[in-house]
Amino acid sequence: MNEMGDAWTDLGDGIMVRQSRAFAMNSTLLLAPEHTIVVDPGVLPSEMDDLAGLVREAEPRQLTLFFTHAHWDHVLGRPWWPQAQTLAHDRLAAEVRAERAGILHDIEALAIEHGERWTSGFEPFTPDLAVSGLKFMRLDPWRLVLRDAPGHSASQLTCHLTDQALLIAADMLSDLEPPILAGPCEPFRDTLKALLLLAENGAIETLIPGHGRVAHGRTAVLERFRVDLDYLDALEAGVRAAAARGQTLAATQEALAAMDYTAKDTALPWVEPFHLENIRFAYESAIRTRR
Repeated sequence: MNEMGDAWTDLGDGIMVRQSRAFAMNSTLLLAPEHTIVVDPGVLPSEMDDLAGLVREAEPRQLTLFFTHAHWDHVLGRPWWPQAQTLAHDRLAAEVRAERAGILHDIEALAIEHGERWTSGFEPFTPDLAVSGLKFMRLDPWRLVLRDAPGHSASQLTCHLTDQALLIAADMLSDLEPPILAGPCEPFRDTLKALLLLAENGAIETLIPGHGRVAHGRTAVLERFRVDLDYLDALEAGVRAAAARGQTLAATQEALAAMDYTAKDTALPWVEPFHLENIRFAYESAIRTRR
């Protein structure tokens, strides 16, 4: 943390992380006069204003907004920088079009919950730079490696800053929530294992999750991977055993609700529902496999 307050983490070299009051979501600023990148600006209007203030101070010649995936809390920032270039997965445009009404409803309700008002609306958009797969990109002075990261969202990308040995992990590797699945465990596991190879070889020394605290140092980074991979393995093993016994989904969810997972004992209201949904995804996959 630095003198700007508990919401901010200053990682040096122009890299700032701001954590929202909503869902502990992280927005990352890559500040440089040549080119500033704003990653997942959010979530509340006052927090967007805070981010915009630092961007103005940097006076960048170019500005890019990078959206790691299409989930509503990550795609709200364009009204604060309407002229900025946008960068995201090539699936993002279709996803935000399909979810427009839900995105607007969710942010309006969230703002009220936190004593603010959302007056900026939400308009679907097509990224100026739409990428997928493995993409090497230079936005001077930043060198980025963007990678498809399926498992949580079909439109998810991670961003690896190779010069800084830093990974912006999108909605993965949190200390506050378990892996949040969008389907079977295997795609999420494959994504983590591919990134783990980089971490094991020293290419990731700092990790910024979509939600939760920044991991500093190789040991802390590797621990995030271990915890999430262990969770996926335990989830699949428990569900397969339940399916083999002929248990229903409801019985399986009841039996596995108490299994250990990241931040299980916190009061965060969204954690347990996601865990139960993960059990459903794993159960449906196990049933299909048995047929």
